[in-house]
Amino acid sequence: MPANGGNTKGAMTASYEIAGGDFDRAGDASDALKRTLKRLGVKPEIIRRSVIAAYEAEMNVVIHARKGRMQVALDPRRLDVTVTDEGPGIPDIPTAMLEGFSTASDYARQLGFGAGTGLPNIRKCSDRLAVESEVGRSTTLRFRILLEPVSAVGEGRSSLRIRPARCTKCLRCVSACPTAALRVRNGTPVLLPHLCTDCAECIAVCGAGALSLECDEPFPDAGRDTVLVMNAACALQFGPAFSAGKMEAALLSRGFRDIRYLEEWEESLLAAVAQEAKRKGRPGPLIAPVCPAALNLIAVKFPALLPFVAPYLSPIEAAAKELADARVVFAVACPAQATAVASGQSEGRHRTGSAKTLNRYTQAVAEAGRRSFSGSPADGSGASGPEETLRVSGIRHVMRVFEQVENGLLSDFAVLAPYACDLGCFGSPLMIADAFAAQHRALRPHRTSGSAGRAIERSEPLRPRPGLRLDPDMGQAIEKLARMDALRRRLPGRDCGMCGAPTCEMLAEDIVLNRAGVSACPYQPDLKEDPL
Repeated sequence: MPANGGNTKGAMTASYEIAGGDFDRAGDASDALKRTLKRLGVKPEIIRRSVIAAYEAEMNVVIHARKGRMQVALDPRRLDVTVTDEGPGIPDIPTAMLEGFSTASDYARQLGFGAGTGLPNIRKCSDRLAVESEVGRSTTLRFRILLEPVSAVGEGRSSLRIRPARCTKCLRCVSACPTAALRVRNGTPVLLPHLCTDCAECIAVCGAGALSLECDEPFPDAGRDTVLVMNAACALQFGPAFSAGKMEAALLSRGFRDIRYLEEWEESLLAAVAQEAKRKGRPGPLIAPVCPAALNLIAVKFPALLPFVAPYLSPIEAAAKELADARVVFAVACPAQATAVASGQSEGRHRTGSAKTLNRYTQAVAEAGRRSFSGSPADGSGASGPEETLRVSGIRHVMRVFEQVENGLLSDFAVLAPYACDLGCFGSPLMIADAFAAQHRALRPHRTSGSAGRAIERSEPLRPRPGLRLDPDMGQAIEKLARMDALRRRLPGRDCGMCGAPTCEMLAEDIVLNRAGVSACPYQPDLKEDPL
């Protein structure tokens, strides 16, 4: 957090201390600046430039100086950053501006810093740059970046079902949500749709069943001439006693004409994205849209990464489009998959059911032992994907990697394939078996259709959501952020969630945005809002 901050009408300042040689906390100041710019609704590409410039300036202090300070001043039109340090100074500023020139220590180089790109990167990212230095004493760096607001944002949709009567007020969902999209007010979970990514983290921790899918029960009947589409994880929940082949036979006997696996479309997608990455030859990974929840996460928290997403539909969107003229039931593994199907244009021919409900049906068949179905697991191993593809699973790991890509720090992979659930859909809370056990059984899915899914290009670009933005007007957003900061400093800082918000900072936001009262904190019931 800033050492101090201030606010005048439509403007604000902040100051951050930087410790020389403290590589563990390196980047804290630039991360704080990034969160501020996101809350103000600055264009994602400008946020990206600002953060790269601020990070490079911060690292120069950490690598070369004893200590320093980053001072930030911004208004709706511009960002001004001044970084002053106490250190060796720069004897030859023009030479220091050259790409590859570095005076970093061996220790810094061993840690991966000091490649001689700091000042050149700041110059590339800023609209104005000035450097002053006194050898043996200090260096002062000033840069300015002109700001613009996001002109248009997409709206959030969710397939999460809330059953207020089942809520036990345990507050686990509030803490589990990675984007702070849930509150508990008056004993009822409240969803902020513009922040929800449909990732199922809240469903995973809700033991009372207050949170589930809208299409949770019952699983749709097969109907006439219907295709079932599901993840391979659905067919691998029960071990060798009830193999994937037997499960397929059970489902076909229930009336489904055909069974297709989303991995068919995923394999084609990853191959297409790998080719796209080779063709583009761009620095940094091209993000494969394998998981709709991960795409939602980018739209909410990492809009600067939208240009890095390969221009293809996610596997479930591609399946829905390719099978648009067929009667299809999708066994979805998360709310994001359900929302993706519902957003398609199938004219009522597509229905969704929960993978959990489907697994309950097949589990009953497997345990009862009343029927004997032919079929066995197919031979072969699961596709490993193209070379130079980094697969990341689990929402926290995905967020950490997105942060690195957003900061321009991850460039040694051609393709990034992010999955919100641990081990991908195997880790969905709607599955019955342990994710690791099911994945261990993951042989190549048996295909009854005789055809593979294909990668389909996206016809409309992805758009950022309101996300962390406090107000459409940047001047108003600055004033609200200042009020939030004043309230946050007066709250206890416990981040206990007892107020129904995940952190004290989120409670301050709720108060400023009129989503909660100032007495919501149980530890400071007489709290009054600062009259800024």
